[in-house]
Amino acid sequence: MALAAEPPAALRRTPHGGFGRELAGALTVGLSVLAIVVLVFQILAWIRDVPGPGAAMVGGHLGAAVLAVLVQRVADRATGWLAAVAAVAVVVITGTTMWLLWWA
Repeated sequence: MALAAEPPAALRRTPHGGFGRELAGALTVGLSVLAIVVLVFQILAWIRDVPGPGAAMVGGHLGAAVLAVLVQRVADRATGWLAAVAAVAVVVITGTTMWLLWWA
């Protein structure tokens, strides 16, 4: 039994994600790390019995990070306009999170 030299077209992936996907991926990783940091600070605040970031800040970051990861999965696996819309959605999610939880 011989193995096929190339995978079927449905399983082939493009070697380059493109700048938009890479930017969206970097923003997703950054948002996820920030969510973990905020969660750790809240846990440390509970342990030391001092005010921490608060439930809204922690929940907002965790929710935004989960949403960004899910949308980034779409951007990584889709092609064409759907991938572009998903990458832009990650940028919007990150910008909205920064605006509402840090800058406003």
